[in-house]
Amino acid sequence: MRTFRTPRRALAATAAALALALVSACGGGGGDSGSASASGPPRQGGSATILLPTEAARGLDPTAAAVTGVGDGNRLAALYDVLFWMDPKTGRVSPGIGESITASDDGRVWTLRIRPGVRFSDGTPFDAEAVRFTYQRHADPATRSPQVSSAAGLRLQVVEPLALRIELPSPNAHFDRVVAKNLTYIGSPEAYRKDPKGFGANPVGAGPFVLKQWQRDAQMVLERSPTYWQPGRPALDRVTFKVVPDIQQAMATVAAGGATAMVTVDYQLIDKGRKDGVTVEQLDLSGGKMVVFNSARPPFDDPRARRAVVLALSAEGFNSVVYQGKAPAARGMFAPGTAFHDPASRTPDDDTAEAQRLLDALAADGRPLDFTFTTYASPPSVKTAEYIQSRLQTLRNASMRIETLEPGAMTLKTQISRDFQASVFTLWIDDPEPALHTFLHSGGASAWTGYRNADVDRALDTGRGSTDPAVRAAAYAEVQRRLDADLPVWVFQNAVAAVAHKGTLADVTMFNDGTVLYDRLALRA
Repeated sequence: MRTFRTPRRALAATAAALALALVSACGGGGGDSGSASASGPPRQGGSATILLPTEAARGLDPTAAAVTGVGDGNRLAALYDVLFWMDPKTGRVSPGIGESITASDDGRVWTLRIRPGVRFSDGTPFDAEAVRFTYQRHADPATRSPQVSSAAGLRLQVVEPLALRIELPSPNAHFDRVVAKNLTYIGSPEAYRKDPKGFGANPVGAGPFVLKQWQRDAQMVLERSPTYWQPGRPALDRVTFKVVPDIQQAMATVAAGGATAMVTVDYQLIDKGRKDGVTVEQLDLSGGKMVVFNSARPPFDDPRARRAVVLALSAEGFNSVVYQGKAPAARGMFAPGTAFHDPASRTPDDDTAEAQRLLDALAADGRPLDFTFTTYASPPSVKTAEYIQSRLQTLRNASMRIETLEPGAMTLKTQISRDFQASVFTLWIDDPEPALHTFLHSGGASAWTGYRNADVDRALDTGRGSTDPAVRAAAYAEVQRRLDADLPVWVFQNAVAAVAHKGTLADVTMFNDGTVLYDRLALRA
């Protein structure tokens, strides 16, 4: 049995592993203190109001909600706590309610152990059976879990009351990351069995807070759990999540002191907040905003068409025209300063002469470029599409229409039905596993772009199968080279996640793709 105990993979349940420092200096994935920052120590008690851009549309059941920080992740973390969590700055998976997670030598069988004495807020035990129950619900197609691909095919066996044996369909040396990012929230089986249909509206977890009130599309009030497993935590007495879809309004509210904090993934808003004296805890991530092509259908089944569009565009132009110079231009899937960034890599763009040559060649072959760009019906997304359209309008043999959809319809058409030609997408990557494998591998559950490349598959499999940083770096460098050659997607802005506040918060620890750990979040004295 191989157990990961190296500094990168250690999961011992120690106080040191649980106590990450406050997200620090901006630029390498840290924070920036605005001029209004308070300097007092963390204090016990008090209430925080956090502004979120969307409502929990499918409820708060872990098998239905969106785990992203800008989605439902913050609500879930406050209500359920985490089995394990990943620090995107270090790549380390750390324990929460889970005590350890270890792998066999081949990475096929994992053993997940839970710390003793933890109970759900309904008094029932948080044990291996509870984890098994939740994972089986994720895997059931009838549940329609967003995390079905992470749980499908798992063979689960409760070997001890607090130990779960997990056999994977195929080896994965980084399954601990899958658990930390996609399978970390566990609900009470007893509460679910009592009211399956109502569980999403009346969730029962083992987190630092419990749900007291929920006014849909307005606010959700959570109060300190009296039975939380960590003595002295949480620091706060109450957390209120308010839904404010207008992110400009949300930032103005925080700047004026009308709310404690907000979460955002918008570079322009981060810049504006800092200018208004708001403290921003920033996390720089890989992935990001990208143009995606449907490589399985015309016209973008022809790689010349994909390359022509990309070469007609400019990452710097996106930054200047769409984001007023506030969003750094991407140079590939992996952001500078992250573990797998290759300084020698530079995704091609901004070569209109070559773009025109390719467009003329397509037209000569009877395939003039004519396509629809499908995007969200939000002002930034429309502006992005209009920028692409304006660049193509300067060239011959290129025609582009814009189709705008609401978020639900957009997801249905692109990611589920795959009925699109070109679109826009955002991917938040703290580590390539599991997101990149799922998105780009030809056998990936979310490989909705239709891209197929055996060399990319092999490189992704190598990255998944190795724990050697050098081997992984070489594998993901190969992935980037192939993406630069084939251009199934084109990243024009690497991802960012941030918590903005008026300097009144302490111990803001972001994990995964920007979700906050609410057991330690506190107000300053």
